[in-house]
Amino acid sequence: MKNFSKVLMTFCIALSATPAIAQRGGASVVWAKVVDAQPVYESYRYPVKQERCWEEEVWRREPAVRSATPVIVGSIIGGVIGNQFGGGSGNVALTAAGAVLGGSIANDASHRKHPDNYYPATEQRCAVETQWQTGEQIVAWDVRYRYHGEVYQARFKDQPGKRIKVRVDVEPLGY
Repeated sequence: MKNFSKVLMTFCIALSATPAIAQRGGASVVWAKVVDAQPVYESYRYPVKQERCWEEEVWRREPAVRSATPVIVGSIIGGVIGNQFGGGSGNVALTAAGAVLGGSIANDASHRKHPDNYYPATEQRCAVETQWQTGEQIVAWDVRYRYHGEVYQARFKDQPGKRIKVRVDVEPLGY
């Protein structure tokens, strides 16, 4: 039992001395007053797509109003003329050829007599264009803080408050 008491006593002394030992050679966290905090900016570019529309003059075709009568009459006349030549099955072939040729001639004459009309018109045209814009964003903060009368500087990711935590490390110097 005496040995157990000695072990327990040694353990309690060691346990109570641990914080003092840790403080002597380790670091501690304290508060320091922020003197100044300046944002650090970074520029960037980004695309903005915009639709741009404009009016443009174009020419439109208006087909002339034509009657089918000249083509029909030309086919009949061509068929009658073609029927006057040849004999037998050649007569049928020349009649058909005369009808086709007569219809084609009448169609061409009708186009010359009544040409298509062209007139100017306005159409809206649109295109998507990319405009590049620039912007700035805060990427860090350059912070000056005071600790024990001295001013120090560090860069932080986030904006600090009025105080910041600093780690103070005290290390004895050996001779």
